[in-house]
Amino acid sequence: MNKVRKFFTAYEHAVNSFDADLLSAQFVESFMGADPNGVFCHRNDQSLHEAVAQRRDMYEQMGFRFAEILSIAETPIDEHYMMAKVHWRMVFEKIKGQPREFKFFITYFLFEAPEGLRIVFFIAREDEQKVLREAGLLPAQPEPVNLRHVILH
Repeated sequence: MNKVRKFFTAYEHAVNSFDADLLSAQFVESFMGADPNGVFCHRNDQSLHEAVAQRRDMYEQMGFRFAEILSIAETPIDEHYMMAKVHWRMVFEKIKGQPREFKFFITYFLFEAPEGLRIVFFIAREDEQKVLREAGLLPAQPEPVNLRHVILH
């Protein structure tokens, strides 16, 4: 298994377990994210841990079952940076016996830090909140907490 696949295997585990420490270890000190609504910056500090807890609570209410990586297409940029296009599948089962599957594409830019790969920036092709809202998993009105600032899978 190459280092990018190994990194994303650990990241997939962190996403599914909502392990804030493990997720935090996957990011640089300050990182950026983007989706169709724009760009945001986030610090890898206690606020990240709080955001992971909020995401866990919200996803449990929506019947989250798991997220899995379907494919990774990696492109080296130089000796320090790598781009990885990741195709995710997420399964929710808000109503028992009626699982719902969603697929998302996220492009990650990784930095080769001394301790290993770390995410510095990611771009989500889809607006995850909008997709989940249209599927009836999120309330029609946005929650007061902006989940864009909560780590996207």
